[in-house]
Amino acid sequence: MVLMLSVSPVQAAQPAPTEPCGWAVRDVLTASGLITKDKAAVHNGPAAACRVTGHRAYDSRVEVYCKYTNDVGNLWYSTTFGWIHSPYVAIDRGSAARC
Repeated sequence: MVLMLSVSPVQAAQPAPTEPCGWAVRDVLTASGLITKDKAAVHNGPAAACRVTGHRAYDSRVEVYCKYTNDVGNLWYSTTFGWIHSPYVAIDRGSAARC
């Protein structure tokens, strides 16, 4: 008796983000600024791989808790809405402290 098995290729698992997705910083507000891009994505952590939880309109104000540089060197701001990539926030009041 010969047993024939069929093997399907397995899709490679996506690497887990090394950044702390789900990291919510709720400390002291240190700065504020204006959004410089329409529909700027708000993430649940300081990385593009982290889930998008919302968007902010161009020229809307955000309050900033702190700033964080992720493993690939991108600067992110922890805001009252979530994490926003720094090129989309123009700080105009205060100075964002490091997380």
